[in-house]
Amino acid sequence: MKKGLAMLLALTLMLGTLSACGGTTDLEAADKEPAQNEENQEAEGTAAAKIGVVLTTSGLGDNNFNDMVYAGLEKAKEDLGITFDYAEPSSPDEYTTMTYNFAQDGSYDLIIVLSTDGATALDEIAPQYPDQKFTLVDNASDNPNVCNILKNGAEQTFLTGVIAGLMTTDDRFEFTNPDKKVGAIQGLDTATLNAMSTGFACGARFYDPEVEVLVSTVGNFTDVNTGKEMAVAMYNQGVDVVQNLAGSGAGIWAALEEKQFYGLGCGANQNSLSPYIPATAGFVLTDIAYAQCQQILDGTWTAGNVYPSFSDGAFAYLTEDASVELPEDLLEKVDAAQEWYVNSGVSLPTTMDEVDGWIAQYGQSK
Repeated sequence: MKKGLAMLLALTLMLGTLSACGGTTDLEAADKEPAQNEENQEAEGTAAAKIGVVLTTSGLGDNNFNDMVYAGLEKAKEDLGITFDYAEPSSPDEYTTMTYNFAQDGSYDLIIVLSTDGATALDEIAPQYPDQKFTLVDNASDNPNVCNILKNGAEQTFLTGVIAGLMTTDDRFEFTNPDKKVGAIQGLDTATLNAMSTGFACGARFYDPEVEVLVSTVGNFTDVNTGKEMAVAMYNQGVDVVQNLAGSGAGIWAALEEKQFYGLGCGANQNSLSPYIPATAGFVLTDIAYAQCQQILDGTWTAGNVYPSFSDGAFAYLTEDASVELPEDLLEKVDAAQEWYVNSGVSLPTTMDEVDGWIAQYGQSK
């Protein structure tokens, strides 16, 4: 049974050259400067490489993207001798300005930006600094000085979808019901997150096409109250398992404890954040951030697209530290679904309107 993530094996694969994108806009520098540790300041003169990262508006402590990237850079600092500075914007506009500040500084070997706000920032900034290397995680830029880390979002959540679909039809769990309804709550309406909801839906219906999947979108990654309200609304409609796709998921976890139903984590291991979480849809972003630093040091960093996937160990369901124990026979079916997917050569759809057709062709009834 696969309970943890293997290290990402080959992040240097599948790099393609991208076409340039024109247009420039001068931006005013912000008052805020990137956060810099004293250790970084002291070591800066002798550092093997200097990295800048602009985190998402969720900030450190999100138990997701920001924390994983930060952990990867900390590991690279310890193992490889790099130094890094980070910025924590509070709005999309501030995200762009903080990215500009890193680029304008001129001393960073690589600047890492994340998600939709990072892509928007690079549309303006990357063409102005053609010699600056940028890495964009979880989105894409067509500038020739950007490496895009483009995960297969549907793959990441497929197995937790299988878990949800099996749980909702299993009366051994105290807080499931007969309605066969599960849900996913997204932070934003983006292609990546829509694909993650789609993969979750395919997994949830893989063994039982009658399972119904509800999807809601918060509109950002910071509105805890709305996240909670959406989770409670799903519970009131009969949902007994909900997939977090909204960052830290703090509002969702509050709803689980208030109403007593189940949730699934996403990204970094979120199982310890609530006693109602049996598993997390894991993504090895810590290893990806580390690998980007390694590539800068050994001269193999290349602009283009990188596609982390099941085949290179980028995704897995995580059950460590979970208070809800999943039965062995259920986990055997989850592992069987993974084995089928990896060996079949089949691709998961990326939009919800494709799910019915995919299930009709590939779904496996109990």
